[in-house]
Amino acid sequence: MRWNDRIGRRVKLSDLHILLAVAQSGSMAKAATLLAVSHPVVSRSITQLEHTLGVRLLERNPHGVELTAYGRAMLARSHAAFNELRQGVRDIEFLADPTAGEVRIGTTPPLAASFVSAVIDRLSRNHPRIVFHVVTGTAEAQQRNLSERSVDLLVFRKIGPFANEQTSFEFLFESPYVVAADASNPWVKRRRIELAS
Repeated sequence: MRWNDRIGRRVKLSDLHILLAVAQSGSMAKAATLLAVSHPVVSRSITQLEHTLGVRLLERNPHGVELTAYGRAMLARSHAAFNELRQGVRDIEFLADPTAGEVRIGTTPPLAASFVSAVIDRLSRNHPRIVFHVVTGTAEAQQRNLSERSVDLLVFRKIGPFANEQTSFEFLFESPYVVAADASNPWVKRRRIELAS
């Protein structure tokens, strides 16, 4: 059977939505109540999905139903599909009104408290309908967030795992390190000072 016969025409988002509700509630009856549909509608939807895919997605047990390995695999991909659809709706809303939207920024705690917060403050004054979400964490966590699309962009130093060809960088500013001292400090009177590495 060709892909477009099996998937393109016969796997419906509504069936995947019902599978998700059944998996979360652990019962077809509870899923029916949650979705405000009848129990036979839920049962028929799961049966059609299993027939289309040619595998059992659910196993009955004394407590209700649980996902098989096939069901878990299908549900994992369904989450990604629903996330993409939600993002598509947000993209359309943003395109319809470019002065409104949502931006998820990944960064480190020091940058969040300084540079990022200053930029957000200025942008919020000019574009009050844009909502900013700041996610802080380590370089490894932020790289994972970016690849999983949990954040839209990173404000970060180009070091370590980020210095690769899969990541596109735009330099925002140069930030040289400086040492500041009070005018009355004895170190100010010295002409030649070398800092230890």
